[in-house]
Amino acid sequence: MGVYDILPLIITKRGNMKANKQLPPIINGTYKKDNPDLEIGYQKWEVKKVYEVEMTYEIVAKTKEDAENLLDKEEKIRLEEVDAYGRTFRETIKGQHSNDMQGDEPTTWTKIEECVPTEDNDLETNESFLNYEDPNWTTHDFEWNKNEDGTNIEKK
Repeated sequence: MGVYDILPLIITKRGNMKANKQLPPIINGTYKKDNPDLEIGYQKWEVKKVYEVEMTYEIVAKTKEDAENLLDKEEKIRLEEVDAYGRTFRETIKGQHSNDMQGDEPTTWTKIEECVPTEDNDLETNESFLNYEDPNWTTHDFEWNKNEDGTNIEKK
């Protein structure tokens, strides 16, 4: 399906239909950066926190601090699953019992994914741009744009 296949049709005065081909422009190599998909910028964290049992949580939040706050609010030390939301439906937390242990091991934080805009090509000009309307979750840290605190990564 091409880009223009999903555009609304305009009915002319004579009753003919034609495609409305007015798309937002690509500005400075980006598409819809001023109105991006709302998932862009969220980061996913895998958190292991040891009690008498080890719980592994997968937390999606804008920053590590937001993830810590959600973990503090929603963590459960029971042998059951955790499946809840933060301030928005995009902030989620899931966890489950994984094994029985003893000791005072530290909590470890590992960033495992980030939602980033996709790289796309303009079919008319063949120029590359970042599409903020169609994001992708990536596990590759070299594609990530955010630090743990939510600030932008300086790319060289």
